[in-house]
Amino acid sequence: MSNLCSYSLAIMPPPPIADDVRGLKLDFRNAIGKSYGSANADGHISLDGFDAAEADYPLILAEYTRLIAPLTPFQLNFSGFGDFDRANFSAFYIKPTEESSDAIRERTQAVMKSFDKKFKKKYMQKWADESKNPHVSIGRRLTREWIALAYSLFTEYEAGFLCESFAIRKYNEKRRQYDVIDTIPLLGQNGAGEQISLF
Repeated sequence: MSNLCSYSLAIMPPPPIADDVRGLKLDFRNAIGKSYGSANADGHISLDGFDAAEADYPLILAEYTRLIAPLTPFQLNFSGFGDFDRANFSAFYIKPTEESSDAIRERTQAVMKSFDKKFKKKYMQKWADESKNPHVSIGRRLTREWIALAYSLFTEYEAGFLCESFAIRKYNEKRRQYDVIDTIPLLGQNGAGEQISLF
């Protein structure tokens, strides 16, 4: 059995929003005076995570592509901030609107429900659905004091983009961060109606 690698299906925002997230993280780190959980991670919305052997990845990519290609692109809007209160593992994040969160969950569930069960059992381990509360983390593993500080620093955020692809990321042991290794477009290939409307 070859070594397992950690992978993640995610939505990567376009450069202007990714730059905003980088700036917010930098401001937050400067305000705290030290680094913190996810301080160096690129902005993203996690959809699911799994472990798999590197040799099996091309098969997994093909299965994801089969399921993601029929999904339709959608408008993804962000509005404001939120936090998860998990005892000593609180997180502070940028919130998608409720409508956008529903659109993300709807598409992720379609992928999860259609994923070949035997295939998953054979090639993937530790498969985790991370799409129940879609968000872009600014910081994780934060104290409640740091969460309060974040709310005092960051009061509003509005942005949006047309989400036309999902990305697969792989954990890079050297950088201790995830790298995007593939992008799968949402082509909306569900039927003639979807295609005709493009012309």
